[in-house]
Amino acid sequence: MKEKIILATVNAKKDLYAITSDEFSAIAPNIQMGLLAEYARSKGLEVLVVESDVDGISYDGLMDIVEKEKPSLFGIICSGANPSSSTMVVAGVVDFFVRFHERQMKVKTFIWGAHPTVLPERTLRETGAHFVVRGEGYQTIVDLARFLNGNHPAGMESISGLSFLSDPADFKNATYAQTPDSVLLDDLNVLPPIDWSRMDPRRYRAHNWHTFGDMDHRSPYAIIWTSFGCPFKCNFCSINNLFGKRIQRFRSIDNVVKEIDILVKQHGVRHIKILDELFVANARRIEEFCDRLDERGYDLNMWGYSRVDTISRHLLKRLKKVGMNWISYGFESATDAVLHGAEKGCKNMDVDGVIRMTKDEGVSICADVMFGLWDEDMDALKRTYDFLVKYNFEWANMYPVFGYPGTKLFEKVEGAIDWKTYALYGYDCRPLPTKHLTSAQVLRFRDEAFMRYHSRPEYLSMLEKRFGAPTRAHIERMVALPLKRRILEQS
Repeated sequence: MKEKIILATVNAKKDLYAITSDEFSAIAPNIQMGLLAEYARSKGLEVLVVESDVDGISYDGLMDIVEKEKPSLFGIICSGANPSSSTMVVAGVVDFFVRFHERQMKVKTFIWGAHPTVLPERTLRETGAHFVVRGEGYQTIVDLARFLNGNHPAGMESISGLSFLSDPADFKNATYAQTPDSVLLDDLNVLPPIDWSRMDPRRYRAHNWHTFGDMDHRSPYAIIWTSFGCPFKCNFCSINNLFGKRIQRFRSIDNVVKEIDILVKQHGVRHIKILDELFVANARRIEEFCDRLDERGYDLNMWGYSRVDTISRHLLKRLKKVGMNWISYGFESATDAVLHGAEKGCKNMDVDGVIRMTKDEGVSICADVMFGLWDEDMDALKRTYDFLVKYNFEWANMYPVFGYPGTKLFEKVEGAIDWKTYALYGYDCRPLPTKHLTSAQVLRFRDEAFMRYHSRPEYLSMLEKRFGAPTRAHIERMVALPLKRRILEQS
């Protein structure tokens, strides 16, 4: 009999995104779940994918689907559109399993993602799931499904990358066990491509800033990937948790462009995010990417990540020509000593030159900064905000700092942990303090800075001039909705 599995996300959008979850946030395809599903299908498994967060399916609604379909294995995918999302969604996963056990569901369960990979025992005890699949998990999930159906005679202990408890029914006290880590894929091109006829781009919606100037057409939308991981070692970053080491592996440009062909020709997609945590990493590879898209002449609106020290004017010209209208730079802080303390690895960067060069080439900048790195005081926070104002970037993401599991900053997390405190836009958000500032001071500064920056007359005038009155009106609606924060109400 063909093994049947369900892979699903849980719907915790209201906790994670609060008032931003309706008009202002993106609705993103879960690429990692799509890849896991296609790999399992390529090995002969029957796979049903349920994107509860995309389709607004409640916890009970998801369990109704499981009861109807009767899979031999049910997996919760603890991930999102960036690595930190794995920890952000854990609170919803824990809540889901409370209801799961109340309904006395009988199916075997596993949890997959970067967060459970680095905290497998804790995840099992917090949820009562039968298994945690650690690491990339492609073959682990296939082998586990076959074992549960009696088609893996070597036994469960032979399945690499698996964590479990001796008695799942007593998940608070049972003995923890795990098999050896699985080996990373040497060749990412063995992964089957996402089946975009199943993950219909019409169901997804681009970030609001990504579609400035075209706000009424945020769908269809897609995310593609060209690499996994990052070679740098910033101490706040959880990018490589899933892989167990600092590494970047690449997919062939030929496969990448074939996927773009499908998205454009079969699904009418124009707005595309490149998922890579560092897309502009290898100049020769970017040249090949541009060569291939240049031949096609598509009208694309793409964005991707770059470091200031991996970009050049030549690459900007080429990327802009093929539709890379936005670049996201991780500036993090405007204070060199703070960057050094965060192990950012940013010596001799010509930040001013790169910003002006990017603007000269007509590429919009999404500026990513962090408020609350360990060495920051109030003057450092203000210095970073003044940096944003100086350049009047088309968009600014302002993140408070969290101690993500698997990073050095996790050691600074004190007391009992409520995973809801990791939700950037959530009511219970509580970032790390710094050596000089409390969590409440950091979050208050971040929230006020975000609203102040995006409501400045010079910013709104720039938006209207470049992108039109509807874009300005959208942002004015956004800044009229301040976030509610428990920690700020108490302080």
